[in-house]
Amino acid sequence: MKIVHIIFCCLMAGLVCTTPLYGQELQAGVDFQVGLPQGEFKDQLDRGGIGVGFMGGYRFKGSPLMVGLDMGFMNFGSEKRTEPLSTTIPDITVEVVNEYNLFHGDILLRFIPPNPETIIRPFVDGLVGLNYFFTQTTLQERGTAAEVLRDTNFEDTSLNYGFGGGIQIRIYRRGETDKEEKISARSVSLNLMGRYMYGREAEYLQEGSIRRENGEVFFDVNRSYTNLFYIKLGAVINF
Repeated sequence: MKIVHIIFCCLMAGLVCTTPLYGQELQAGVDFQVGLPQGEFKDQLDRGGIGVGFMGGYRFKGSPLMVGLDMGFMNFGSEKRTEPLSTTIPDITVEVVNEYNLFHGDILLRFIPPNPETIIRPFVDGLVGLNYFFTQTTLQERGTAAEVLRDTNFEDTSLNYGFGGGIQIRIYRRGETDKEEKISARSVSLNLMGRYMYGREAEYLQEGSIRRENGEVFFDVNRSYTNLFYIKLGAVINF
C-alpha cells in the first residue's frame, strides 16, 4: 500500500500548487456504492455490500480544499423465513426478515481544482469517522411485505479512516439565460471514485449467524478489523 500513499500525496500536492483561485463553492452529491471487504474482514465475510451514499461539502474561496460530511448505508445480505405468529396461534403465519447492515459517517477533506466550470475535475479525499454495524429483524405480513414490527438485535461501532480519489465529469452548466431565471445550480457532474477505508475491530453478524434452538436464539458473532474498498458512482451538484 506504500505506493498508493505516495501517489495520493503527490496528487494532493499537485492540486494545491497548480490550481488558480476562484470563489467559494457548495457541493452536494448522491451515489450508488459497492463495498468490498478486505483482509480479515474478507476472511470473515466473503461477500460485498451494496447501498447508497450522500455527501455535502464547502470549498473555501481561493483554495482547492473542500470540507464536508460523507455518509452512507450498505446492506451485506438478508434472510427470510415464514413462521407462525405464536405457539397459540399457529394458523396465522408471518414473514421474518433478518438484515445485516452498515451505516458510515465521516468527516471529509477533499482537494479538488477550484474551478467548477471545468469539464473534468480530478480529486483526492481523506476521511475519518465511524462505522455502525447493526442487524435488524423485521416482522412482515405474509404476501404484502407490510412491516408490522422492527427491532435491532445486534449492533457495534468502530472508528474508520481512509483515503480515495476520483473524477467529476460535467454534464450540465448553467447558461446566461438560466442566471436570469434564477436557477441556483451552477453545474451538475457525474462522479466516479474509489476509496479505501481502514476499519478498526468491530463485532458483527452475517447470514447464518442467527441460530434458533429449543425456542432460544443464539448469535454466532464475528469479530475482526473491518477494512473496505468502496466503488462509488453518482452525481454531484455544484452551487
